[in-house]
Amino acid sequence: MIKYRLFNNKRYHKVLSFLKKNKKKDKNMPDYESGLIKKFHKDHKKLVKYISNVQEALRAGKEAKAKQNLRDLKIEMLGHFMEEDIKLYWYLKSYYKESKDAMHTIKMFEESIKKIQREVVDFLDTYSEPSRALDATFEKGFNEIITALAARIRTEEENLYTLYKK
Repeated sequence: MIKYRLFNNKRYHKVLSFLKKNKKKDKNMPDYESGLIKKFHKDHKKLVKYISNVQEALRAGKEAKAKQNLRDLKIEMLGHFMEEDIKLYWYLKSYYKESKDAMHTIKMFEESIKKIQREVVDFLDTYSEPSRALDATFEKGFNEIITALAARIRTEEENLYTLYKK
């Protein structure tokens, strides 16, 4: 009877659960989300789809539709960047705060995405304007953005996302 009460005691279970945890959770650390990386992979596919939509509209000679797709791409991209910043980078910086090497990698990714974000948003803002033609200069810049984003997605998925652990 005494053993039964001991093992059903709530305090006992709290102590056991505390001892089972490998890492003490910082109260300021964001929660781990098991589906976050999978969501980011889906976001990347959506971004690729918006890029394809822009290209298809241009091939069809539908500049207004291409511009709408540019605006949609920008909104989707900003949402993705914001979620990465709020959920991924904050978590990684909290989780790896004791690891100089990991923090260096995380900060390097964070700084480079902010630069890419500014450049891409400026480009999309410029060419989303009704008075701006989607000409050869646009195509050259858009192709450069596609190349940069493809490289960024690949390196995020292969390097940064593997750091996201519980």
